[in-house]
Amino acid sequence: MAEYPAGISYRRRISGVGHWRWQRFSAVAVLALMAYFVVTLAMIGGMDHGAAMEFVGAPANAMALTVLLVIGLWHGTMGLEVVIEDYITISGGRKAALVVMRAAMSLIALASLWAMAKIAL
Repeated sequence: MAEYPAGISYRRRISGVGHWRWQRFSAVAVLALMAYFVVTLAMIGGMDHGAAMEFVGAPANAMALTVLLVIGLWHGTMGLEVVIEDYITISGGRKAALVVMRAAMSLIALASLWAMAKIAL
């Protein structure tokens, strides 16, 4: 086993290539869906509340916005995971921060999906 300076212990290294690749794929998907979202916002800008809710509740629009929510939150979760792993040095603190972050992102996802379901259904 290699010699490490005092205070530095060995831990198993895991390749980050898969994580990096999924983050790039999700970034491209979010970029395309955000372009759609900007166009959608421009279209509903002149509508009244009822017409806008009907437009957003149409199956194609509701599905596209739901996919944007899911992929966007997944992309954000992966990004926050990298930030936490890189900048929180205490192992227990890192694990706790990851659990809290994932729980918060899950709650945000559930609330967003519930709101989309209420609009679409």
